[in-house]
Amino acid sequence: MTDGRDLIERIGKLRPANRRTGQPLHRPLLLLWAIAQAVHGRTREQPWSVVKEDVGPLLTEFADSSDGQQDVLYPFWALQRVKLWEVAESADLPLTSQGRRPKLSALDEANPVAGLPKQDYDRLSEDLELAAWAVSTLIIRFFTPTPPLLLEALRLKELVAGQVATCLRPVPGEPYPHRDAIADAYGGNRVLGITPLADGILTVYSDDKGPYADQRLPEMDWIAYTGDGLSGDQTLSAGNRRMAEYQEQQKALRYWHKPYKGHWTFETWAVVVQRRKRWGLGQDGRQRREFVWILAPVPSPMRETWPPEVIEALNEDDGQLHDDSVDVIPLEVDSTLETKRTSARERYQRLAAAARRTAAGRTRRSKIAQVERYLRSPAAREAVVLRSEGRCENPSCKGHPLERTDADEPILEVDHVNGLARTGQDIPEVMIALCPNCHALKTRGRNRHKLQKELRVIARSRHRSFMENG
Repeated sequence: MTDGRDLIERIGKLRPANRRTGQPLHRPLLLLWAIAQAVHGRTREQPWSVVKEDVGPLLTEFADSSDGQQDVLYPFWALQRVKLWEVAESADLPLTSQGRRPKLSALDEANPVAGLPKQDYDRLSEDLELAAWAVSTLIIRFFTPTPPLLLEALRLKELVAGQVATCLRPVPGEPYPHRDAIADAYGGNRVLGITPLADGILTVYSDDKGPYADQRLPEMDWIAYTGDGLSGDQTLSAGNRRMAEYQEQQKALRYWHKPYKGHWTFETWAVVVQRRKRWGLGQDGRQRREFVWILAPVPSPMRETWPPEVIEALNEDDGQLHDDSVDVIPLEVDSTLETKRTSARERYQRLAAAARRTAAGRTRRSKIAQVERYLRSPAAREAVVLRSEGRCENPSCKGHPLERTDADEPILEVDHVNGLARTGQDIPEVMIALCPNCHALKTRGRNRHKLQKELRVIARSRHRSFMENG
């Protein structure tokens, strides 16, 4: 990385420890103060006594420090580890018995000078755009939502001028031909689907070619994003753990998308509004449980710009896992079923009962409810496919009702006969399995109303037939 991007990369490596009370913000605050010294042309190296006097009140007001001036000791020493800070003649300072930091009395006596490395100071003082980028990165990572008086207290408000999001790089809409080009420009991992760029802000990648089944939810712009892990049951580790942290902290991440045969584009900022689990096929072709992260696009990482429906969804989110894999268990992995002695009728009845249980709890009217209705009871969809016996349920189908995919699966689309928006019900008796051609006729055909009426009768009749015993 060049042109100051190595500075952003070092800022990205700044990771205060996670504690029960949250992340201590001492180091980010000291770094913001140091950047302000460069922006305003103050002396690069300041004595310990000045740093303590200036930064102590900031720690008290914005980092919940009980004794701000004494607590300055920790960032004053620790910020050196990521090469963003230098303490003159530090080797001469006596350390505590653990050797982690100098004694407070030793600092008071020696009063060493400290500040940004000279090369960083010179860059920041000469390039205010880079300074704004650095400040915005720290604000987004550690101070969102931003305390109202933080930027004023640091004398950095004019630098970002209320445009924190636009000072960041990359900006939404930037296209790149491949992942290597993104990494060359902004750092980060070249392969993983959930990984931060060099600035430390989490980024997710979605490729229409696969291997994950990511999708935009119909009739809304929210995204069902598949979790991290190619084969086997996904676990709450690696990228999934980072997603859970962003969900808990209600922080925005970057969403990159690559359409089939297209370019990678930073499409939007997004926030995690729900975590679900479903059955899916791993790269090894076997069924596995996978996470689905529901992402709501937002205009910027600044909470004050987020639409009301996103705020509502975040307030509604309980942070818990919504497990859609419980009711529907693929036969090939369900060791509790005697598959050879379980008839299609019995399995259909079990799935229909599960769908009704799920539908009974979905009476809310909100974006999250809309998401749940689309992702709807997997039991209902599974039941309809089972009932279809692998063929289009439109008796007048003139397409290819028995056509199969390369994976020997039926080419069927499960649809609500009256439309989900009208019924709001995810139960098999109001749903039907159609080939793509019949689905189009039912939705957009000139005679669609007549066909919908016929399909309503067929769906209920076939449902009754499968629900009968014997």
